[in-house]
Amino acid sequence: MKLTMHQLGALFKVYERWQNKTPHAIMPMEFEIVTIEEYRKGDYIGVWVGGPVPQSRDHGGALYLGIESDGHTHS
Repeated sequence: MKLTMHQLGALFKVYERWQNKTPHAIMPMEFEIVTIEEYRKGDYIGVWVGGPVPQSRDHGGALYLGIESDGHTHS
């Protein structure tokens, strides 16, 4: 997985907040740090946090967080 330093910092913040509140893996086992210029435009990484991943938009307690190359997090 390729990450920018900003994304890695945001992932650490997500991990600190959710580590004991989610069954989902947050931190990747292996990753490569790249510059924002090397990161593909429009790409982002995403992690599930909270409860089980929903099977439809109507059910489930999980939240999907997208993390942009500049570290901006959105759901």
